[in-house]
Amino acid sequence: MINPSKAAVTLLNELGWREPSDMSMEDIAWSLGLVVRFKELDGSQGRILMNEDDGIITINSNITYQPKINYIIAHEIGHSQLHRHLALFNDSEKTLSEWYAQGPHEKEANSFAAELLMPTELFTRKVKNKKLSLTLIEEIGSYFGASKTATFLRYRELGEFPVMIIFIENGIIKWKSTSYDFPYKWLSYGTKVPPYTVAGDYYYRQVEENRPAKVDAIEWFPDDYICQQNENAKLWEQCFPSTTNSIVTCLWTA
Repeated sequence: MINPSKAAVTLLNELGWREPSDMSMEDIAWSLGLVVRFKELDGSQGRILMNEDDGIITINSNITYQPKINYIIAHEIGHSQLHRHLALFNDSEKTLSEWYAQGPHEKEANSFAAELLMPTELFTRKVKNKKLSLTLIEEIGSYFGASKTATFLRYRELGEFPVMIIFIENGIIKWKSTSYDFPYKWLSYGTKVPPYTVAGDYYYRQVEENRPAKVDAIEWFPDDYICQQNENAKLWEQCFPSTTNSIVTCLWTA
């Protein structure tokens, strides 16, 4: 079985890649014999059709956000490097997002895309000894050509602060993921956003904070045993819109 992250690093090394300005995702695709084209796709954001030697990546022409385009191309390149024996992959918002992706092929392509867009060694250097905030995430994302969501998810793996990332849709918690060292784990899916939080301000009071704010950890984790032992614990929180009816909120230790 091919390790997706190692495969991405190997590819970048073979291409002589050192930083994002060296080659765009489209350049990398072309170097692999993959043609990138744009056309309207019904119910799909991107797809790849491939044979043994080359292939065609098609991006939905309705997508104009360049970081999204970069991620789709990186994801489809992942399929080309990891799953060449399968001729066609058709990817929607759900297969491209970490909170909806199902099945090993999509998760492997997502892991490959994360490493291809934001290689571990360079990402780690960029965030080292820097205070976590949405501003930092935006700066790092801009450097790599990645979205805020993708960059925060990468920080979860490689950053210095313990962090939890929560995906919320229509005011309901749908998905969460933490760094290994985040102290609180117990947060139930399908529950409503706690009102006295930054995400609560966004949903219930239409207030969007432009900088991290401290919140009581117990507001997010009332059922977590560790949190119950320290009811005065604080967390930093900041959130941002993901789609028209969803947000991503990020918690990290104060």
